[in-house]
Amino acid sequence: MGIVISSVAAVSGRGGSIEQAALAAKQAIDRAGTTPDHIDALINVGVYRDANMVEPAMSALIQQQVGIGLEYASGDVPCLSFDLMNGACGVLNAVQVSQALVESAAVRRVLIVSGDAHPSGSAEPVDGFPITPVGAALLLEKSDGRAGFGSLHVGATEERPQPVGFVNLPRMGTTGRSTIVVDRTATTVDALLQHAVEAALAAVEVDDIDITRTVLVCGRPTPDFPELLAERLGLPTGALCADSTEGDAHTSALPVGYLAAREDGMLDGQQAVLFVAAGAGPTAAAITYRLG
Repeated sequence: MGIVISSVAAVSGRGGSIEQAALAAKQAIDRAGTTPDHIDALINVGVYRDANMVEPAMSALIQQQVGIGLEYASGDVPCLSFDLMNGACGVLNAVQVSQALVESAAVRRVLIVSGDAHPSGSAEPVDGFPITPVGAALLLEKSDGRAGFGSLHVGATEERPQPVGFVNLPRMGTTGRSTIVVDRTATTVDALLQHAVEAALAAVEVDDIDITRTVLVCGRPTPDFPELLAERLGLPTGALCADSTEGDAHTSALPVGYLAAREDGMLDGQQAVLFVAAGAGPTAAAITYRLG
């Protein structure tokens, strides 16, 4: 039993993390030719959220806007929804969780939603905030064929991670719901590449993937990260499809990259996609997606 991507969608230009994630989710459901009533689980991997909200879970608010499981009848299996936050790698952690969920007879489709935004809700760039507000959604579904995701591999520092995104409580004053500090200066591109290459090579080897017939889809935690990663993996730039948004789409980077690769015909004739994410920690994660 495998799990495949039924559809993918991305939305930008709105500003709010909840609104953009919900709009992307609606588009993904529609593109898959299904309805909200047929979504069995929803996982939100967004980190930077509207007004720095902690409770309730953002997944519940997104689920409400999408209209998933709002009515319950006797005998129905309610939709399970929750937040899973692990920075840029969160979407791949959610894929791993989805692989476990679909082993249950009650779960056929899992909707992964992502989206980061400045807590002020601004759709325009904010000084000191390197992330571009983009909402995305991946609709995953059970499959009996060979196509689908492999196993997740992670590379991470053994040292104590440095804080990257936080609210400065002593200094926030009355602006705690509209300000955020994002400091990535402690994370170098070399450290990101070290862990990304480790995870990527392990994923390719374990899943027996021909890397010469593979498209690399990755985020852009630094401007030169995608090209340097492709070089270290021995892949030509023509096999690379990175997050192309201005800035960093963060948790939405991989869905955005996959959508672009598919629409540009880059997946035609290829054996697999290699998804690689890297970010705070530093940490990286990689997983293969066999196309057929």
